[in-house]
Amino acid sequence: MVLEGLNTEGVLIFANTTKCKNYYSDKEFNYDYPDGLSELLKQGIIHIITTDEAVEQVDFVFNKEEIDSNRWEFHDSYNYLKAEPGDQIRAVSHADFTQMCHHHKGDLEAHIDSSLPLKNILNGNGDKTKEEYFKYELPLIEIPAGIWKLNVYSLKEEHILSWMEFLIHLEKIESVDIKPV
Repeated sequence: MVLEGLNTEGVLIFANTTKCKNYYSDKEFNYDYPDGLSELLKQGIIHIITTDEAVEQVDFVFNKEEIDSNRWEFHDSYNYLKAEPGDQIRAVSHADFTQMCHHHKGDLEAHIDSSLPLKNILNGNGDKTKEEYFKYELPLIEIPAGIWKLNVYSLKEEHILSWMEFLIHLEKIESVDIKPV
C-alpha cells in the first residue's frame, strides 16, 4: 500500500476515524498539541508523525525483510493503532483532524460535508467531489483487524527539492504497554 502527495501542514495523523467519532461523541477537543492527543495515542486511536509541510510518499509493509536498511532510517516509537472489523483508518492532516474533532465531534464525513464548498472555492482548479477528496486528501489505509505497532522509517538521504518520504512497517502485536506511550 502506498500513499502519495499528502498535505500534512506539519503533522500527519493516521486516525481510526470510526473510533474518533465514538471518542468525541461526549468529549471536547483539546488543542494543546501534543498533550491534547495523548489519550487518543494511549487508546490506539491515532498515530502521529511530525513532518515538513507535505509528504511525498508513505509506503506500508508487513514484512520487515522488505526494508532496505541502507536506504531507510528507523525512528523508535511506542505508538500503535487498534483496528476492529468495519473501522476506517485514514491519513489526515492536523488541520482536518482538529476541525473534525472540534467542530464535528470526530465525524470526518460531517467535517468534509461542511468544508468542501469552501475548499472548492479556494482551490480554483475545479470542484472536487466528496469521494475524490476522501480518495486523494484523506486516503484510506487498509489495515486488517488487530493491534498494530507502527514502526516508522524515513529516507536516510532526503533530496533538498523533494518532500519527506516514510516507510511504515506494520507489526501485529498481542498487547500494549501504555506506560511508554
